[in-house]
Amino acid sequence: MGKSKEILTGDLMRTLISACKSVLPEGWGITILTYQHNKPGIANYISDSERADMIKMLRETADRLENKQDFPSVEQN
Repeated sequence: MGKSKEILTGDLMRTLISACKSVLPEGWGITILTYQHNKPGIANYISDSERADMIKMLRETADRLENKQDFPSVEQN
């Protein structure tokens, strides 16, 4: 990815975090991951959470996906 695309991706991700924070209730964490298809190991992330909390959430999410489990939700989807 060229440098200008990387800058645009970062700007977009910051805009998305800001937009999510403006509509979600207080107390919700936000993490956005972007990656390129067919390029293992290349990814970007942004989060408003502490790194340890984000890692815990990602591990729990990966476990649920691998085990084909539903995700608990506080609201009806």
